[in-house]
Amino acid sequence: MGTVMWVGLVVITAVVAFFIGAFVTKKQFKQDELKEQAEQAENALEQYRQDVADHLASTGKLVNKMKDNYDQLLSHVEETNQLLLEDRDKTPAEPFFSKETTEQLQASLKERQCDRSNAQAQPADYVSGESGLFAGQNKVSEHSKAS
Repeated sequence: MGTVMWVGLVVITAVVAFFIGAFVTKKQFKQDELKEQAEQAENALEQYRQDVADHLASTGKLVNKMKDNYDQLLSHVEETNQLLLEDRDKTPAEPFFSKETTEQLQASLKERQCDRSNAQAQPADYVSGESGLFAGQNKVSEHSKAS
């Protein structure tokens, strides 16, 4: 019986070793799988962090560009404002009308002011004397009365 017992003991040891090995192998396989999943999660987290950093960098560039554009717009508006204020303060070096025309306009204004002093006066006409369609109206009416 010694041999049968030894063979039985070897067989039982082999079966127990097989199950222990299978259990350890399964456990090791699960650990390897979990390690792989953990590495994938870490890589995904690192990629996400990199994406966020890139997004923040591009947002910073856009904000700086927008700030530069705003500064350019503000300086342009200030320059335009200065130009408008300078033009208002300056008097033209050359008059708009010639000297003779200016004198005629001033004389015409004085005439109109005199005419307006009378409240019963008709509105001022800008042409002195008869002009246009009404130039010969009195003559025609006189000829029609004579006939």
